[in-house]
Amino acid sequence: PPPPRRQWLRQERRRWHCPWTFLEEREKEKEREREKEREREERKEKKSSKDKKEKKSKKVESSSEEEEEEAGGRRSGKDKDKKSKKPSKEKEKESKSKKSRDAPPLKIKPRSLTSDSLIKATYEAKAANDSSAKVAPVCVTVTVTNVGACLLQPVSLNVTSSMSVRATLPAQDLTSLSPGASAELRMELTVSSVSKPQKVRCQLKYEAVGEGAPAAPVSLNTELLLPCSSFLQAKEIAVEEFNSLIANNQCPHQSSAVIEGAEGRSFKQTVQLLALFFNLRVVHGLDGAASLYAVTLLGHHVAVLAKGKAGSMVGVDMRCSDEGVCQQLCNEVSGLPLFIASA
Repeated sequence: PPPPRRQWLRQERRRWHCPWTFLEEREKEKEREREKEREREERKEKKSSKDKKEKKSKKVESSSEEEEEEAGGRRSGKDKDKKSKKPSKEKEKESKSKKSRDAPPLKIKPRSLTSDSLIKATYEAKAANDSSAKVAPVCVTVTVTNVGACLLQPVSLNVTSSMSVRATLPAQDLTSLSPGASAELRMELTVSSVSKPQKVRCQLKYEAVGEGAPAAPVSLNTELLLPCSSFLQAKEIAVEEFNSLIANNQCPHQSSAVIEGAEGRSFKQTVQLLALFFNLRVVHGLDGAASLYAVTLLGHHVAVLAKGKAGSMVGVDMRCSDEGVCQQLCNEVSGLPLFIASA
């Protein structure tokens, strides 16, 4: 906009009466405008330099991130490596804990008893923990499955007693078993010796009804094996008492074995398998070490020390007050992976 009239008159008077002062002021104004333009250019240059630096830093960060991803999350420099190792270890622990939580519970495969084209029988044997008898019996659960297309009725299991094994509670007969169905036959056996596995003669009988069924009743003669692990009772014991058993030589017989093929299982899961398979009670457990305890049906001490080893193996140190029990249990430890049910 044009200057006000008074200001314009002043400028005209100066220009006509004293032109040199007017020219000086005009030059000063031009210099001020030049300085302002310089300041603007400097600001623009600073902004452009800042933008370039930010772009470079972003490029460096992106390249470093790519290098970290390619190198498996490792960062350059000792300090960065130390910082990156901590969260990676924490993530590994969290992933392991999640896997252990999400993993299905471990189970033991039942032992095979007998089978044919129409029927299949498996069994599990464990010492009774809540029995009031002087010598607790071995509880045997036989699972019978109809694998054919005929109706089976009745189904019975007869056991022949001997000097070392006696049937105190025989199994009750099944009235019928439809195709594809399963049922359990339970019985109790009392043993007189626990230093070696015991064999029991038994006979499974059934009659089939339907097309293609045999005309006469079928009887399957077989032997039921009772391993030494079925003679163990889980018993609570204090840590001090457990240590005194080993220190005072109350378990003089010692034998060791190794559990192989423990890939995909943690040490804690292997200890759980030991406790489940041998009917043991966990006395004390740490990372990579555990102690377990049980008593045989005749009162022998069984102390077990488990330690984790390299290569997903677990070493088992067995100490017992009976030599035969110690050797037989170690043999069963070596064959434990064969009885682990696949998930």
